[in-house]
This record gives sequence, C-alpha cells and structure tokens, in this order.
Amino acid sequence: MAIKDLSPSVLRDFVKSLGWQSLPDGIVDRLYVMHNAAMPRRQIVIPMDQDAPDYAEACELALSKLADLQGMKLADLIQLAAISRDDSIYYRVTSDGAVDDGLPLSFAASLLLGAEQILLASACTVLRPEAHHPRLHRAEATLLASHARFGHTERGSFVVRVSCAVDAMETPSVPDLAHANESFVRMTMLSARNGVRQLVRAIEEDSLSRFVDSQRAAASPVVSSNLCEALTRLHNDDVRNNIDMSFRWATTVALPQDAAAGESIRIRSDYFGRIDDVRRELGAVELDRDDVFIGTVEHLNGEFDIEGNRAGEVVMALLLRGGAIIKARVVLDQEQYARAVAAHLDDRALVRVAGRLRPGRQPRTLTDVTSFILIGPGPG
Repeated sequence: MAIKDLSPSVLRDFVKSLGWQSLPDGIVDRLYVMHNAAMPRRQIVIPMDQDAPDYAEACELALSKLADLQGMKLADLIQLAAISRDDSIYYRVTSDGAVDDGLPLSFAASLLLGAEQILLASACTVLRPEAHHPRLHRAEATLLASHARFGHTERGSFVVRVSCAVDAMETPSVPDLAHANESFVRMTMLSARNGVRQLVRAIEEDSLSRFVDSQRAAASPVVSSNLCEALTRLHNDDVRNNIDMSFRWATTVALPQDAAAGESIRIRSDYFGRIDDVRRELGAVELDRDDVFIGTVEHLNGEFDIEGNRAGEVVMALLLRGGAIIKARVVLDQEQYARAVAAHLDDRALVRVAGRLRPGRQPRTLTDVTSFILIGPGPG
C-alpha cells in the first residue's frame, strides 16, 4: 500500500501504538504532532488532511524519521502501518532440508487451504464450541473468511500472512456467543491462537491423552477435529517442515492480559502426526462409508500396459453430503479409467462414483468401486 493511501487517523494510531502521544497544540494547525517522553527532542508530524498536495511527501518524511528511530526499513514500517488495524496470523515454513528452491506447488496450495480452514474452524468454535463441527461453512464463518486477505510472503523465507480488519464485520447475534460485545474477528483469531497453543503444549508435555479427554468432556472445547485437520494441511511429508505460527494484533483493540504481542508458536515436523491422532480422536467416529459421490477428476496416475491400455490410480475431489470437498484416491479398471481421462480433459465434467470411502487423512481412499459414470458438465 502506498503512503498516500494511509489515512491520517491510521498513521496517528499506528504511531501511538509505538509509544508516542499526540500533542493538542498541533490540532490548531491541522497537524498530528506526536511526542515521545523517551525522546524529548524528537517529534513526528502527520498532516490531518489527506487531500493536501504534499500529504504523501510529508508522511514519507515523518515515517522515514520514525523508521530510523525504530531501526527499521521504511518499506517494512509502511507495511506494518497498513495492517495496523488488522489481526494477522503468520505461518513461517522452515525445514532442515533445502527449501531455497521453492516449495512443491501442491504443498503451497494445501498451505493456503489450511490457513483458510483454521479461520473457519476457529470462527465456528467462537460461535458454538464443539469438539467436532459437522460443517464449517456457517454463514458467519464464511463471511469472516471472505474479509480475510492473503499477504505477501516476507523476503528471505516462506511466510504466509492472513489478515482481517478487526472491525470487518458485526459480531453475530447467536445464543452461544460468550462475549457478544467483542470483535468477532478478534475472538476468532484468539480462538485459533489459544487452540494451537494448548495443543502444542499438550504434545510437548506428553499429556495428549488427558488433553483429548478434557476436550471431549468440556462444555466449550478450545480445539476441534476441524482445527487439527487444518493444521495437518500445513505440513508436507517430503519437505518435513516445521511451522512457526505468530500473530500481530490490531492496535485499535486491547489484547487480553494472557495474549503476548510478540508470541510465536512452533509446530515441529514430528508434531503433525500427533495432531492427526487428535483429529481422529475428536472427530465424529469415522467409519467406512458406502455411498454414491459426485466429484471431479484432479490427477491421472495410472500406467499403460503392454497393449497401450491405461488403468490404475486417479485422484478425485469428492463432494460430501455436508458440503465439504475432500480429495480421495481410487483405483480404476481400463474402462473406468478411459472415462476418467475424458472427465479430466473437460474441466466442466462431473463423475458419479459408487464405492466405499475409507477414513483417514487426505487424500482418502475410495475402494470397492461398483460404478464410475461420466454425468456431463458441471455449472459453466
């Protein structure tokens, strides 16, 4: 965001969050004159009129001075000012292996999907705390996710930032909401932070069994199976990555005393298997499901035989009855595989497949396929 797009009140509040106070005398001249008792000879001056011809130049001068005092680059300070009214979650990917050449594209996609699912699961926990949410796409949770923005990765590392203005939406009027007068965005972000923090602590203290039992028995559990599933999307078995999860809070809403501003939670690579165990424990009992599913063909992994016929594994995106979309592997014979190829070539094509969906991490496994039928294009 350019300096000219930052309003005077945003800049004033941001500078105040760094320990500066506004002097009332400057208001007469349409200026925010900021004073810091620790630096009595320094002042930061911000024009109050954004449409003034020299507004951008004056603000750049003020922020350049502030950046020097903070020991920061001007560009980094401007970015912090731009999101100073947002609550943000940062996901830093680290690994003992080499990731300088980039991340697998499929993992990058999974990372973003997991970040979105963490928001949805946390919002649902705020609205109605449960150990397992049958569906995540409640209207209020979906609306919050629609207000969230994906931020640029930071230089020199793989960092995903997901931000949402703390006042992006009104707090929903639902009976189970514990703090109806607080920001729904802030409650959702704190729910994500508290859930991950307690989950990681239970793993590190080797008290996971007691923790799972406590969540099952709690009237308002802080961790759901949905949150655990979202966290597993942040890990790639080949990359063997850690995730450093940190938070930056909007300066306009006070934090509770137990929430530290600079807190970071490290989820080590070997924790993700334990987190998936918690997902299974907290989830509704997963059984084999014999059903008919509608889906699309995402990947063709079959092999050719000596006669040039192809059969084997494909990966599908299946739509479940509750509205969720999951990935599943299925092994097809030659005739079924030919239909899968036709469906894969037409990005509007849908397939109806009957079989047994096995529980577990995605991609799940679909076995005992009794039919695999191309049913034509989906919505255009």
